[in-house]
Amino acid sequence: MEPLDLSNVIEIELIRKKLIEHPDLLSMFELLIIVANKRLNKEETIVRMEIEPNIEPQLSDHESDED
Repeated sequence: MEPLDLSNVIEIELIRKKLIEHPDLLSMFELLIIVANKRLNKEETIVRMEIEPNIEPQLSDHESDED
């Protein structure tokens, strides 16, 4: 996860202040922030997933199938 950038937080607050006069746009912006945060958090969990070992099954040799 990227470290929190103060300039981004300030930009978001400035946008909120400008949208305060437009409640519909402000609520859409808030929803956008929520969705973006959820997606960023979901990507974080994917990045931390461990790689599973690839274990090949033991295949039969056709000679033993005749028995």
